[in-house]
Amino acid sequence: MNSIHVWQTELYDKKLDFVSEFGKGVIEVLSPNNGESILDLGCGTGDLAVEISKTGANVMGMDLSTQMIGSAKEKYPEINFFVGDAENFNLDEQVDAVFSNAALHWMKKRALC
Repeated sequence: MNSIHVWQTELYDKKLDFVSEFGKGVIEVLSPNNGESILDLGCGTGDLAVEISKTGANVMGMDLSTQMIGSAKEKYPEINFFVGDAENFNLDEQVDAVFSNAALHWMKKRALC
């Protein structure tokens, strides 16, 4: 992406915490199983990734924002978080599912299909 994505993560967690709260219902639809490998695409500060991990799934979180990933690593050091562009990435390992909450609307390319 050509645009700069800078987030104030403390403000995000305080003022936009409803985003993660609403996303918890999507985790139920995902229905992760113990031992499954799941990518949280556009993980933000990691709140939903940690909720997924509570099911026993192996979660990794990716976000374009270095600020979001820094905050996620600080909050949840047990989860593998990394900076990456959801419109153009490769993983070193296969995943069983990709989870994304409130992130796809930021992506402009049609090559996601």
